[in-house]
Amino acid sequence: MVKKISRLALTLLVASTSAHAEKVTLSQAKMAELVIQKSLSLKETDLRYEQYRYAPFLVYGNYEWKWSIESGYQVDKSESLSLIGDYRFERYKTVASISKSLITGTSLVFDVARTSQKRDGDSFAAVGTTQTAASMSQITFDSWGVSIEQALWGNSFGMADRARIRAAESLYKSQNLLRSDEIQNLVLQGLRLYWDVYVAQENFNESLSARDRYQKLVGSIQRKSSLGYTLPGELNQVNAEFEARQANIKTGSQDYLKRLESLVTFLNLPANTEIQFDIPKNIPAIPKLAPKGAKEVRSIQSQDLRIASVEDDLKYVDSNNSPKLNLIAKLGATGVDESSSESMSELTRGSHPNAYVGLRLSHAFGSDVRKEEILNKKATLELERVKQQRSILEFDDRQRQAQRKVEVAYQVLDSIAKQKVFREKALNELNRSYTQGRTDIRNLIDAMNALNTTEVAHSRAVGDYFIALNEWAALRDELIKDKE
Repeated sequence: MVKKISRLALTLLVASTSAHAEKVTLSQAKMAELVIQKSLSLKETDLRYEQYRYAPFLVYGNYEWKWSIESGYQVDKSESLSLIGDYRFERYKTVASISKSLITGTSLVFDVARTSQKRDGDSFAAVGTTQTAASMSQITFDSWGVSIEQALWGNSFGMADRARIRAAESLYKSQNLLRSDEIQNLVLQGLRLYWDVYVAQENFNESLSARDRYQKLVGSIQRKSSLGYTLPGELNQVNAEFEARQANIKTGSQDYLKRLESLVTFLNLPANTEIQFDIPKNIPAIPKLAPKGAKEVRSIQSQDLRIASVEDDLKYVDSNNSPKLNLIAKLGATGVDESSSESMSELTRGSHPNAYVGLRLSHAFGSDVRKEEILNKKATLELERVKQQRSILEFDDRQRQAQRKVEVAYQVLDSIAKQKVFREKALNELNRSYTQGRTDIRNLIDAMNALNTTEVAHSRAVGDYFIALNEWAALRDELIKDKE
C-alpha cells in the first residue's frame, strides 16, 4: 500500500516544490538498500575501516623478498700494517643482495660483489707480505655468499613471528565484524527515520481530516443557527476547535518537513525529493524465534577475536624478550686476479671457497621497559576477557528486553486499532444523535477529538511496532547480511 500526501497538502507544506522533483517510493527493504548505496555516513564508515587493512600488511611486509644494489667509487690514501708507503688506491665496488625472512624464524641472504682496485705510488710490503702481492697495481676481487640464520631460542623456529601474524589477522577480522555491526546500526538508524517520517506524514494527514470534519460541522451548525436551532455558544465552540485544527496542520507540516529533510539528507538524495511510503497492508504477527546464543552474534565474536589477538601479542612479546640463540651458517667463494675475467673464472670454479657454522647468543637485560610491556599485555588481555563476560551477560538481558518490547508494541497496536473502530462508531452515533437534537455539542466535540487522538496514536503505534521488530532483528544480526 503506497501512502502519500495529496498535492493540495504538499502545496500547503511547501509552495516552492520543483515540478521536476525526484520521486522515490520507499519500502523497508528499499530504505535499507539506499542506506547501503547512498548514505555518506556509511561511506565514511567503510573508508574508516578500510584504513585498518594497513596494519596486517605492516606485519606481512617483514616477510617479503628484499633486494638491494650498491655501486660506488672510493679514493683511499691511508696506510695499513700490510702495506706501507706513499700510495693511492682507487676502488670501484658493486654489491647486490637478495634477502628474505621466513615465518619459521629463518633469515636468508644471498649476495654477490665485485671490487676493482687500482694502486699508484711507491710502497713496500710489510713483514710477512710477498713482494708480488705488494707490487700489484691493479686487481679485481669477486665474491658470492649465502648465509642462513635460524632462531633456536627466543622466537624458536618462528614461534614469535607466527604469533605476531595471527595477532594482526585476528585484530583485522575483529574490526571487519565491527564494521558490519556499524553498517547494520546505520541501516537501523535509517529505518527509524523512515518510520518517524511516515508517522509524521500520517499525523499531518490526520490533522487535515480532523480539520475537514470540523469544517463540515461548522457549516452544519451555521445552517442550524440561521434557523434558530442551536444553543448559545455552540457555533463559537466548533469555530474554536476548527481553528485549533488549523494550528495543528501548521505544526504538523513543520514537523513532517523537518523529519523528511533529515531522511533525504541521510540518504544523500536531492533536496526536493518526494517520498512515498510502501507500507504493508497487513501488520505482521510477532515472529516465533528461538533465543540466539551470545557467541553467535558479531559483537561477541569480535571480542573473541580481540582476545585471541591479545593472547598472540603476549606470546610474541614474551618470546621476543627471551634470550636469543641463533644458528648461523655461511657458504661462499672468492676470486682474485689482475684480470677481471680470470677473477670471475676463479669464482665460478669455486677454487677458493669459504664456510662458517656457529651459534650466536644475545640478550638484553636490566630493562624495566620489557617487564612493563609484558605486564601491560597481560592487563589488556584480562580487560578484554572481563569485557567479553559482561557483554555476554548484557546480551542475554537485551535479547529478552527486545522481544518483550516487540510483544508490548504489538499488543498496544492491537488495542489502539480496536479503540479506533469503537471511536469511529461512537462518533457516527453521536453525530446522528446531535443532528436529532438528542445530545450536547460538547459530547460530539469530545468524540471527534478522541478519534483524532486515537488515529494519531495508531500511526505512532504502527511505527513503534516496526521499529521494535527492526531493533530485535538488529540485536540478533539479522537485519542485514554480513558485508564482505
